[in-house]
Amino acid sequence: MVLYNFYTHTLQSRLTTTIFIFIMNLILLPLILLWTILGIGLFPFGFLFMKFVRGWSTQYLTRKCIWIYGRVWQFLTGFFVIFDPPQFDLAPFPESGIIVVNHRSFFDTYCMNMLPVSDVCFAVRDWPFKIPIYNLFMNLSGYLNIEKFSWEKSVIISKGTLENKGFVLFFPEGHRSTTNKMTHFYSGAFKLAVQTNTPVIPVCLTGTQDLLPKAKFYLTPARIKMKVLGPVFPDQFHGEMKHQHLKKSVKQQMDEHLTQMEGL
Repeated sequence: MVLYNFYTHTLQSRLTTTIFIFIMNLILLPLILLWTILGIGLFPFGFLFMKFVRGWSTQYLTRKCIWIYGRVWQFLTGFFVIFDPPQFDLAPFPESGIIVVNHRSFFDTYCMNMLPVSDVCFAVRDWPFKIPIYNLFMNLSGYLNIEKFSWEKSVIISKGTLENKGFVLFFPEGHRSTTNKMTHFYSGAFKLAVQTNTPVIPVCLTGTQDLLPKAKFYLTPARIKMKVLGPVFPDQFHGEMKHQHLKKSVKQQMDEHLTQMEGL
């Protein structure tokens, strides 16, 4: 927090700001890379130990490890980034559900460790599945490839996760927004909610666009905030297009809360 406040309240000139950002990346990027390599190296040992001792499923165990990786990542970046404690409209957190999050940065997925749940199946586009090593963990976690999987296959995988008190997470915009306004929502998450009669849990996330804006390749100091809204139940809506009404209601709520969070 001290470094973030120094950056926002003390630095005045473009030169000093550039130097500070350079130092930030000089420190953080090697740390994140080192932790990633260390995490990959430790994973097989932790995986095998917990697999045989606790008897957890491969998917659950891998998702748990990814959540722990995110926690350590947050600690490392915390020297330059403020992570405000998440705000919750309702407590306790639902036992299972479909989480929808607005999308502004590559690091949005890394910030999902701020949620109090680790058994999360991400619905992801195809390109991350093509990244070496990264795709190994995604496949072990049973993530949804929304561009390759049939709808029937996605529903079967999602039902398995939800029945085991897990969560399915969507970025309904599909692409990162380049502004502070959410873009069009795709309907997949909301169709799934209706078909499985599962509540939608809207999550509002701000600040990641400052940490790593789209089309940028370096980090900058940021203040990241998360607000978890109350679950929205599909049975509140009626008619053949109930998933569209559900989508519209969720998007409107998220838009209002994001505006409040950013003081606009």
